[in-house]
Amino acid sequence: MGLLLVVNLHGQINVRREVRSALRELRVERRFSATVVRDDPSSLGLLDLSRDFVAWAPLDKELLASLLESRGKVSERKKLDGDELHELGFKGTEELASKMMEGEMRLSAVKGLRPFFNLSPPRGGFKVSTRRKFGEGGVLGMNPKLPELVRRMI
Repeated sequence: MGLLLVVNLHGQINVRREVRSALRELRVERRFSATVVRDDPSSLGLLDLSRDFVAWAPLDKELLASLLESRGKVSERKKLDGDELHELGFKGTEELASKMMEGEMRLSAVKGLRPFFNLSPPRGGFKVSTRRKFGEGGVLGMNPKLPELVRRMI
């Protein structure tokens, strides 16, 4: 059972109540916010319900480490630094990312870590439509090209 990266690409204006609650459960309420969820049937059900608003893809260890290092926050303003990681017994974000990929740790295990990452709009813009699904030439839904897009958003 792996991890999935979920990115919200739309706001919540004129959104059905069921979709809004699914986005809240996924913890991607704001535009360009990302989170990490497990690849299990309950998460896939939430993703299927909100497929017109989010994009998701399998997550690799390098991308998770760079997300934790550059966009991980412990509070509103304080970034995730080495002190919090040393308290938990980790040498750096790479070790934390590898433990998370193996399923030994979760984001909630790091005390005070916010369960989402606020991203910027992608440098160079979106190359395809943000209103269509990936199979139709867009970016929404299950998107294998999402990791390279997120690297431009970090």
